[in-house]
Amino acid sequence: MVDVLVKGGPVMIPLVICSVAALAVVFERILYLLRTTQDPDRALRLIALAVERDRMVDAVAAVHKIRGQIGALAATAMATANRPREQVEQEVRIAGEREVFLLERRLPTLEMVITVSPLLGLLGTVLGLIKNFDVLAASPQLLEAGALSSGIAEALISTAAGLSIAVAAYMLYVFITGIIDRRIREMNEFATNVVKLLMEGVQPYELSLSKDSTQKTSN
Repeated sequence: MVDVLVKGGPVMIPLVICSVAALAVVFERILYLLRTTQDPDRALRLIALAVERDRMVDAVAAVHKIRGQIGALAATAMATANRPREQVEQEVRIAGEREVFLLERRLPTLEMVITVSPLLGLLGTVLGLIKNFDVLAASPQLLEAGALSSGIAEALISTAAGLSIAVAAYMLYVFITGIIDRRIREMNEFATNVVKLLMEGVQPYELSLSKDSTQKTSN
């Protein structure tokens, strides 16, 4: 492996940095998403039960136990429940925007790796060709293939490395953004439902984000 990195030329150094950065972002985002796994149905039931029994203190305590972005939205909604509906919706929207920012944090680094890696590979190709032309310019009569092998290896290895890193990073990016998109959709539905629950007294079974209905819709 070290021998391949050396043969790839100086461009392999930023390519290795790109690959390490991409892996760090992917692992950090996956761990964050696992830590903030959420259940909107359960959150709505907890809030609805406490509100129905007119025990707001218990409702506030319950929402602080809810994990993830749903917990943050629920806590904001409960803290502003005694205000006009427009203010509650605004505060919940602001909290949602803050949680979306936390969900998408560091993804620009992954996007940068996806864009930059192939360009670095192309740069390595150019540098390898320049090396070969330097060899030919120094010894135009030299026809031995071995004299050109170093430049060819540098060009091919750097190109392959750049494309490989970009493809792997893009696949992981699509996977992570897919999870984030589902989270944002859950947040939007939950925000609408929790405001209805607090402001209109809608029953919890009318607000439940049913997984079965979601699956039927997708099918």
